[in-house]
Amino acid sequence: MKILITGATGFVGSALTKKLLEKGHQIHYLTTSEKKIENHSNYKGFLWNVAKQEIDNNCFEGVDIIVNLAGKSINSRWNAKNKKEIMESRVQASHLLFRSLSVIDHTVVQVISASAIGFYPSDYEVCYTEKQQQANPEFLGQVCKLWEAHNLKFSELGIQSTIFRFGLILSADEGALPQFTKLIRLNLGSCLGSGKQWYSWIHYEDVIGMLIYGIEQQLSGIYNCVAPHPLRQKEFLNTIAKQLHKVNWLPRVPELFLKIVLGEKHQLVTDSQQVSSEKIVNKGFEFKFPVLKKALADIYKED
Repeated sequence: MKILITGATGFVGSALTKKLLEKGHQIHYLTTSEKKIENHSNYKGFLWNVAKQEIDNNCFEGVDIIVNLAGKSINSRWNAKNKKEIMESRVQASHLLFRSLSVIDHTVVQVISASAIGFYPSDYEVCYTEKQQQANPEFLGQVCKLWEAHNLKFSELGIQSTIFRFGLILSADEGALPQFTKLIRLNLGSCLGSGKQWYSWIHYEDVIGMLIYGIEQQLSGIYNCVAPHPLRQKEFLNTIAKQLHKVNWLPRVPELFLKIVLGEKHQLVTDSQQVSSEKIVNKGFEFKFPVLKKALADIYKED
């Protein structure tokens, strides 16, 4: 198949691109930099400018499936400027793809889009499934709500729409895990907030596997991209410490302190979302790393 990827040079996008090429698929990708344009038989780059709503429509030529991973990182400081860019980079990218496909002849049959479990309201007891309709009223929840609304619109064009809500993606070098391990390795590990909040996580290889499964099985609808066994934060951090032969011994960091230091962004570590992966499992997807201990053993196998 020929697959168009946005965000192809990012953490998930680069790993997905590599795996799809290994499986014999052809890749088109969109970039904002002329220096990143390559032109090979199985790997071609095209320019776009989301802010100006400009795109090289040649990127759609012969494309069967689009994987839309574009968006400014949420790990930036949550000031007014960055929050605006976090929202607009996602919504405008989806709108540009939709607008372009609505006016050209194309062969696209499916659009797979990213979202996040930040869609779900923070709760210490509820286990969320994809049937949950009420979005988190806080910033990240509203980003996901509007982002998903734009991505679901592709169905209006007769194109199958698929959305994966990513959980906490675990990798040795990218995402949140290195931030946790940095303190743990220094014997400065402690709970952030109550320690009772649920963390719904997933090994990055299972993220790539699930996206490819969505492509090859042409799944439609919304799916939680999380491992089957979420953990409360205290157990999550203790499992990391044990893997690194360390101990989390410091008193917990009060949520009030985190709010002062991180501002609104404290939600990334203090919110609680226990999220179910039952829907994707029922579709036949098999996790390579269903439990945290096994996932960490793989990530830190050289330690």
